[in-house]
Amino acid sequence: MKDFREFPVNISKNSLRTGGPGTTPRCDHCSTRGRCLLAVLPSPQHEHFRSLVRERSVAVGEAVETQGAHGQVLGVVKVGLLKGLRRGPGGDGKTIMLAGKGRLVGFTQPFGQPALLSLLAITPTRICELPVQAVNDIAMPQSQFQQALYRITADFLGCMADWSRLLREDSYLAKVCAALHLIAAEEGHHAFRIPSHTELASVLGTRRETVARHIAILIERGLLRKVDRWHGVLITPDCSLVWER
Repeated sequence: MKDFREFPVNISKNSLRTGGPGTTPRCDHCSTRGRCLLAVLPSPQHEHFRSLVRERSVAVGEAVETQGAHGQVLGVVKVGLLKGLRRGPGGDGKTIMLAGKGRLVGFTQPFGQPALLSLLAITPTRICELPVQAVNDIAMPQSQFQQALYRITADFLGCMADWSRLLREDSYLAKVCAALHLIAAEEGHHAFRIPSHTELASVLGTRRETVARHIAILIERGLLRKVDRWHGVLITPDCSLVWER
């Protein structure tokens, strides 16, 4: 195993994704630290590992991972929301989930496996990422990192299952309510940025007018409060009041 102190820092502008070399993140002040895979290593491994991490901005609509591709970086979503698309036999990708803070971009790469989904930003996003080579040489031999990676991967699969389950709800009001609660969970707070109605309609398999109508019903019933055009606050901890009516 290569000694972490001897691992070369060799990150060119082409070693990360299309957003350029990025900047060194301020991990000590990060609100996503409690969910971040890159923060689990003990010192002094952690300090060297963190020196390899670069933070970059991702524009709305930018792809950060492509299904079937082998990437060169592992990333953690610092802020923002991504949509996950799965391509079928016809070649068209369908949105199957939304993913936010603390989710991994390229979690299959340390295992040498291709990406399961294509991931695109649907809100302004920032991602912290580093070369997969550094992950394999420095982090993967550490049991703390391995266990955290397994846990985060299992949680990601659970998130996909939650999005699949909500599509089985009988009413669109319940679907929209459940979707907003899942998004709030990704944000880690009951106050969150609401994606566009078009993006919500895509993941729910309906029209944006249907999403807009049912969001208005949630507001009318006192289950959701709009803060401004883009942000809302969930008033209840779950959708039980929707199901009771």
